[in-house]
This record gives sequence, structure tokens and C-alpha cells, in this order.
Amino acid sequence: MTGQTPTILLGGALTSTATLAWMFFKNEQAEMRHLKILTLVSMAIIAAISLWLWFLIFTDDFTTYYVAQYSSRDLPAMYKISVFWAGQAGSLLFWLLIHAMIGSILAYHNAPMKAMGVYFSVQCLLNFLVVLNSPFWENPIAQDDGFGLNPLLQDPWMAIHPPLVFAGYAILAVPLSLSLGNLLESSSKKWLEPARKWTLIASVLLGAGIFIGGYWAYKVLGWGGYWAWDPVENSSLVPWLVSVVLLHLIILSKKKSAVLPMAHIAAVFTYSLVIYGTFLTRSGVLGEFSVHSFASSKISLAIALVNAIIFLGGLLIILIKAKDFPRGRMYENFKDPAYATLLGMLMLVFIAIVVWLGMSAPLILQFFGKAAAVSPTFYEAVTKPLALIMAAIMIYIFVKVGWQISFGGKIAHLGVLAGVAAMIISAQGETVDRIFMNNIEVDVFGHKFTYNGQIFETDSCRKFYVFNVDGQEVRALTKLRENGDDAAREPAILRNFTGDIYIAPNPNSFRPQELILDKGRFQMDGEIGYTFKSVEVKHVDDKYLESITAEIEVTDGVTTENVQLLINFRREGAISYPVEFLNGKRRIRLIGVSDDRLKLRLEILPTLEEISQLPIIATISTKPFIWVLWLSAAAVCAGTLAAVKK
Repeated sequence: MTGQTPTILLGGALTSTATLAWMFFKNEQAEMRHLKILTLVSMAIIAAISLWLWFLIFTDDFTTYYVAQYSSRDLPAMYKISVFWAGQAGSLLFWLLIHAMIGSILAYHNAPMKAMGVYFSVQCLLNFLVVLNSPFWENPIAQDDGFGLNPLLQDPWMAIHPPLVFAGYAILAVPLSLSLGNLLESSSKKWLEPARKWTLIASVLLGAGIFIGGYWAYKVLGWGGYWAWDPVENSSLVPWLVSVVLLHLIILSKKKSAVLPMAHIAAVFTYSLVIYGTFLTRSGVLGEFSVHSFASSKISLAIALVNAIIFLGGLLIILIKAKDFPRGRMYENFKDPAYATLLGMLMLVFIAIVVWLGMSAPLILQFFGKAAAVSPTFYEAVTKPLALIMAAIMIYIFVKVGWQISFGGKIAHLGVLAGVAAMIISAQGETVDRIFMNNIEVDVFGHKFTYNGQIFETDSCRKFYVFNVDGQEVRALTKLRENGDDAAREPAILRNFTGDIYIAPNPNSFRPQELILDKGRFQMDGEIGYTFKSVEVKHVDDKYLESITAEIEVTDGVTTENVQLLINFRREGAISYPVEFLNGKRRIRLIGVSDDRLKLRLEILPTLEEISQLPIIATISTKPFIWVLWLSAAAVCAGTLAAVKK
């Protein structure tokens, strides 16, 4: 199958999906059996295209631009799976795949015709975005190997996080479709129960994805926190918060018909915020303000158009049907549990608005001058009192009418309360930077620390900073690039009942000595003598523009060796490789060759043994009872999932 064929099939999937949407809208008397078959055909095409992308990834087909950008020959199989959604083109296809699978489930369970029409209309829009940004475009440059997956993303938690988030995004289209489909049909309440279940499923998947992302940031990034209020992080948080509001409004609407309009509006806002977050992260506007943002994309305007269609179209349907909404009271009096519930949801809406304004600041402010992002203190100062008010309302409802609440609901709400408490308590920890010398004990926050140096793995792909804390060994991991430089760092974490001790070593800041050698001339550097003998420049393969190999002779007066030094020039930059010689007495790296090939520039590096003995600076933090936060997140997800079968 050529690179063009999957794109053509994507066009076929778009056509079949558009046909389905039209048939569900217009052919109310059509046999459902025929529509189910067409639904399966549409899903099968998208599934085949998705499997083909995985096939290209696993067969290292670097003639495909997407594969070359995010995969490589030596990438482990688990992370080759996650290459599928590593870039924006693949992530949109993955989102479309899940959406199509859910559509087949809805058709199999005979979802209402108009709701299915809305659902497949949304699928058309997603399909349109994938056609515009296909992951099957051919690579204009011949490559023998790809650039590989970002080392930070080569973590099991990060392999799980994106699929959960995209699954949550896809499923949030279901309550939207049930809501608008119901308005187009009868404006009754029969959409509420299926919408409740699908909203719960979407909320638990999206919530789990967010929680796992927070845990990954805490475990891997080494800055000591789990939530940085990064605009891209917030772009998934806002629709999750509003989905929780939607869920409670759906439940209230069953008893209070006057709440129905708010539930319909919440359904539109929830999914619209999903698309808006997608636009924000893929428009390039956050490039300077987020470590997670995708590069600027030519489909950003198309995403904005899709967002406008869904948002304005949904609100227009609600406005047209407004006259048919039931009248009545949302609550009887201030003691009515419905009042407390609505007040709690109002706090969530306020939090969502604050976060939305903060994450949208770069987009908004660029129209008034220079784009800028708000600081984390803005979020913390505004959201903390709102969260505490919401927690107080939850406690009040538990005390007054807790027995109305399902078992799963109790677990989820208790998880939220525990999580709010854990956020406050864990933030009371202490942080300090300390210098550590090898094998010298240091007292920090009442704990005994001993730094035992660095250990390098035999393949030189990873190294560990080894610490002994109160008699227990913990290790901080650093992943290394091909040339030995740091690629990604993970902290050392000692977990106790009272909380975590968090150790984040800072990279050594030594400046290598440079040495310039003239061809054929014997030169001394300390007790080591060097002679530059020859240099060869050649084109190795499609991976490199050129490769330079220099041969030098080294001696300490007793032993003489010939050393081969290599530097490869890739399109994204040069890579040179450190070489040890004289039984590890010295380590050097070639960093430059003169145009006339008569001079070499070398870096004199510390040996691995010398690096291991260097003092380091590490940031030490305490995280009181932070394990309660992870437990509370699990409780929220488990309770929400249990509530599906209420």
C-alpha cells in the first residue's frame, strides 16, 4: 500500500461517515440493520488505516514522514505502539478511531436516529481534520533511521496517559449527540440516563488520563510537583471539570425539569471545550509558553472552524428549542439539596472559567500586544478558595442527604475531599538545595543523606545518582543521548507512610577543556601526548549528511594507542561520541575539523570515574502524605466507574 492509498481511504471513510450522518438524519424509517452494516464498514476502514500506520511504524518505514519524525529502529516495541499518538497527525487519527468504535457500539445498541446523526456529523468533522493532516504523507528526505521518540515520553505512564485522554475526548461526543439529538426529536428526558452513563465513562477515562499525567510529571520531570498549570495540561482539565458539572446537571434534571436547559448547555460546552483545547495546543500560539505544545499547524484554522460549527450549532439548536423547555423551580428553598448541588457546580464552573482564562491568555493577549502567560500563583490564588467552598458544600450534602447518593458516588466524592486535603497538606513540605560530596553524610530535614556517586550502565545509555537515605538506597535516573549528554532526568523518591523524600540532582556544570591539534605535529596536554595523523570525510548513509573520522595517536610515555574519533552531521545537528583510551586514563571527543582538514578541535572530558567522584548539587524536598493524593485519584476513578451501573 503506497503512502497515498491510506489518505485516499481516509477520504473514503469521510464519504461513508457523511453518508451515515445524512441517512440517520433523513431516513428515519430505514432499517437499522442496514445502518449498522454501514457503521461497521466506516469503522473498518478507519481501523484498517490505523493498523496500517502501526505496520509502517513497526516495519521502520521511514519513507513516511510521520514515522521518521517519531520512531527509530532501536525504539522498544512498547513505545513504537505509542508513536501512533506521539504527533498531532497520529493523535487525531487515534481520536477518530476511538470515535468510530464508539459509534459502532451506539448503533449496535440502537441509539436514537437523530442522536446518531449528530454523532456521525461530529465524526465527519474529525475525519476532515485527519484528511487535512494525514500521518501518511511521504518523507521528502531519504532516511535510513528516524529521529525517535522524545526520551521524556519513553515511560510506561506516558504510554498510557494519551490513549485515556483521547478516549475521554471521543466519548464526550456521546452526551453532546444525545442532547442535541433529543432536542431535534422530542425534547423529552429519555436521553438523560444513557447520557449519564456515557458521561461517567468519559469522565473516568479523561480523569484517569489527567491523574496519570500528573503522576508522570511528579515521577519523571524532577521539578518536584505534579501540576504546573501548563496551558496544555489545563486544556484537558477544563473539559473534565465541565463534564463533572454536566454529570450532576443530568442527575438533577431527572428530578428537577427546570435544570434541563442547563444540562443541554453543559453538554455543548463540554465537547466544545475539548475541541477548543485541541485548537489551542495545535495552533502554535502556546509554543513559547508550554513544554507540551505541538508546533504550529496548518490545520489550526480548520480546528477553529470545527469548534465554531459544534459550539454555535449546538447553541443555535438549544435556542430554537428554548420555548419547549419545561418551566418550574430548580430548587424549593436554600435547604433543598438541589440548591447545594447547584452551588457546588457553580464553584466548579468558576474554577473552569479561571483556568480557561489563564490557559487562553497567550491567545487573548496577542490581540492586545505581546502574547503572555499567567503564572501558577494566579491559578493557585483564585482556585484554592473556590475548591475549599466546594469541599464544604460536599460535606454539607453528605451530612444532610448522603443516603441519596450511590455507593460509587460516595467513593468518588470522598476521593475528591481526600484529594483536596492531600493537595493542601503535601504543599506544606520543605525544599532546599544541598551540595553532596561522595560518601559524606549530610543531615537534611532530620534525615541522613549520603551520596555514593554515579553508576553508568554498560551500554552508556543511562546513569544513576546513588543516594542512601536513612539506611535505604534510592537512585535518580538520567537517560543519556548517543553522545553521552543528558537527555532526560528522573528524581530519586523514597516513599514512607508520612510522605515522600524527593531528590532531584542538578546536572554537573563543568566546562570541558578544548585542545586544537595540527596535522602531523606532536602536542602535549599534561602527561598525554597527541599526534593528529589523518582525517576522512564521507557520506555514510541516508541518516547523515556526512561523517568525519579522525585518527590520532596518543601516548603517556609508556603506552601508545591509535584512537578513532567520529563526528556525524545530521540535518538536526552534529553528534560526536566520547572515546576513552589508555585504560580509561583520559576521555576525549571530536567537536570540529577545519575546512582545510589540517586542524582538529577536541574536548578533554572527565573520565566516567572522575565524573562519579564529582560533588553534585541536588534539590531535596519533602512531600507530606502525598500518597493520599494518588489514592484519592484512584478512588475518584473507581467510584465514578462503579456509579455507571447504578
